[in-house]
Amino acid sequence: MRALVKYEDGYGKLRLEEIKEPMPGECEVRIKVEYAGICGTDLHIYNGAGYNFAPPVVLGHELSGVVDLIGRNASRELAGKRVASETYYFTCGSCHYCRTGRYNLCLGRKSIGSLANGAFAEYVVVPEKNIHILPDDVGLKEAVITEPLACCCQAVFESTHLVPGDRVLITGPGPIGLLCLQLVKSAGCLCAVVGTRKDEERLLIAESLGADQIFYADDTQILDDMLAFCNGLGFAHTFECSGHEAAVHLCLQAIKKGGTHVQIGLTENNIRFDLNTVILKEITIHGSFAQKWVWWEKALALLSLGAIRTDVLIDCYPLDKWEEAFTNSLQGKGIKHILTDLGNC
Repeated sequence: MRALVKYEDGYGKLRLEEIKEPMPGECEVRIKVEYAGICGTDLHIYNGAGYNFAPPVVLGHELSGVVDLIGRNASRELAGKRVASETYYFTCGSCHYCRTGRYNLCLGRKSIGSLANGAFAEYVVVPEKNIHILPDDVGLKEAVITEPLACCCQAVFESTHLVPGDRVLITGPGPIGLLCLQLVKSAGCLCAVVGTRKDEERLLIAESLGADQIFYADDTQILDDMLAFCNGLGFAHTFECSGHEAAVHLCLQAIKKGGTHVQIGLTENNIRFDLNTVILKEITIHGSFAQKWVWWEKALALLSLGAIRTDVLIDCYPLDKWEEAFTNSLQGKGIKHILTDLGNC
């Protein structure tokens, strides 16, 4: 089968190869991949830094498709089902984190697309327990958003307690930021989104998705304008989705006393921030990593309800045009870039 393989460590080192079709183990299923999304993790691996991976490995962990083979001890009822899949190829089930329901933090966790072969291919094999059957009214193309949407659901709904009318700040109008925006608006909050001048097109999309205010990070009066938006108090919650040090600083400056900051964006390098601000404002800081089962179910329910728009987010490419898709992702062109091997763009 054709697969996009990170064949060795270092910058780039990615190519389309013919590899052997995978076969499911006893408690696994094989999925015929329909769509697979390019994530920031894939970009980190492409750049050769900032993420644990084991080459040679097929990249890609955001996917939708159809179950076409069933392992000996997996449910026969899954055959032919349209599905999305969680990203974990292995979790131990016995460490402290697995036993307390936080298997996303498993000490032995291995994910597809980094430590096991992923979904930038014709087929991918995953554990049966990873499978989420799609509602009838959720298409395969929109379902490719389920994984990042589940991440956002965890960040927004597990890390904070949103109250209708709260002022919320999101930095970084990329895929995660724009999904968080839609979740925040669904909770009845007022939301501002910040980007750079380079992000103008993305910020206009944020407005079309319900952002109450957009700000440009390089405006000299940005903090004054933010405080005016927040009636002089600052934001109740800030979600940092870009991974840039300057954006973290801006969030901590703009958050109100007693507010909650959620860090979602991974940084490429260690960053510094003013801990005194955290102390003096009594800010609560949460990190949010990946997702758990409940948030997959929530994400699919929201897609089924039509509460999340995906049409303005997705750009689709045939698998053999992966270089164009990666280049546009790295350059910040468009929002969410997805690959398909079936010509279904």
